[in-house]
Amino acid sequence: MIINNSNWLRVLLVLFILAMIIGLGIANYRFVLQAPGGNDFLARWVGAYYWVVKGVNPYDPQVSLAAQEMIYGRPADPSNGEDLAHFVYPLPAMIFFAPFGLLTYPIARALWMTLLEISLPLLTLVGVQLARWKPSGALLVFLLVFSVVWYHGFRSVVVGQFAVVEALLMAGALLAIQRRLDSVAGILLALSIAKPQMSVLLIPFVILWAVRSKRWELISWTLGSMVVLVGISLALIPNWPLLWLHQLIEYPKYTELGPPISILAGLVPSASKGITYGLTALALLYLVWEWVLAMGKEDRWFQWTAALTIVITNLVAFRTATTNYVVLLPVLCMVFGMWCGRWSRRGTIFTWLALFIILIGLWGLFLSTVEGNTESAIMYLPLPLLTLLGLLWSRWWTVSAPRLPPGLWR
Repeated sequence: MIINNSNWLRVLLVLFILAMIIGLGIANYRFVLQAPGGNDFLARWVGAYYWVVKGVNPYDPQVSLAAQEMIYGRPADPSNGEDLAHFVYPLPAMIFFAPFGLLTYPIARALWMTLLEISLPLLTLVGVQLARWKPSGALLVFLLVFSVVWYHGFRSVVVGQFAVVEALLMAGALLAIQRRLDSVAGILLALSIAKPQMSVLLIPFVILWAVRSKRWELISWTLGSMVVLVGISLALIPNWPLLWLHQLIEYPKYTELGPPISILAGLVPSASKGITYGLTALALLYLVWEWVLAMGKEDRWFQWTAALTIVITNLVAFRTATTNYVVLLPVLCMVFGMWCGRWSRRGTIFTWLALFIILIGLWGLFLSTVEGNTESAIMYLPLPLLTLLGLLWSRWWTVSAPRLPPGLWR
């Protein structure tokens, strides 16, 4: 009888979750009909639609023009900062976008928003597991809600940014490495080439660490999966890398902002370019030094260095977006987990305070600096700098604490 009751509870839980997802999808569809937009997803959907339904290369200029006309009702004017709406993703990313190209845009966007709204709490749960953190029930629930309603998460959902899925792939790969599920980790890492500006430093770090740690299965699955993805995509469109690079070269023509480090260097306009190059070089040199130290080390050290790699990637990437910062959710979980492990009850209080400050502070900063529908460059700075400081603060406890006698590191 107890087993039957337990089974019924599982069935009811599954039905409840399905009902929630369906309700969320319906709510998103109604929102989409009343609030056209989602331009980040729109450009990818147009590329998928033209390729899957009409058989037109997603990098073809007519595809970009069709997306521009959906956004502006006319061709875009890059001199005014208008988005050329290129597909601008590597062709292997079609594994995610192609199914949505079979649907009408309103339905596709509503389903995409639903996928992102589910992925953000999942990303948080993965982050909690990576940090080996056991927050209280109330704190965990708030974290899950926070992941969707904080500025970077909410914006990602509304504009339809793939960064949420990319972040889940990256964090999922790190969790699989932690659980020694190397085949799963390799597949997820390979799939993360869909948005390479987010995983460009993480993938080589993982491979180098895996070589030093003799995790040959992880290496073979990562490289093998990449070969399969790229090989199939080349068979479908042999010259897609050149077409993609052409769109990448055009990207700076209609995007003014560079990496967050350049925004920081802009505080000294007369020397901003030199400061940008200098800070970028210092950040990358420091990262390489941490990579060398982490080679062959245990999971705790590896995960900390992976988190640092993700943060520095977002600081120095030639082009990033505030929506990409959802990948820093697991990094926040790592810092919060360290606080709670170090300070127990006080750490939990600090975590609650930090979450409220981030939630209210980012929204307040956005609302006080937004111009029209364009976010200010200042929005690129707070989170990566805060997470970098948090990681640097926690470094000693990550590197040295495991070598101390039990109980002393608290």
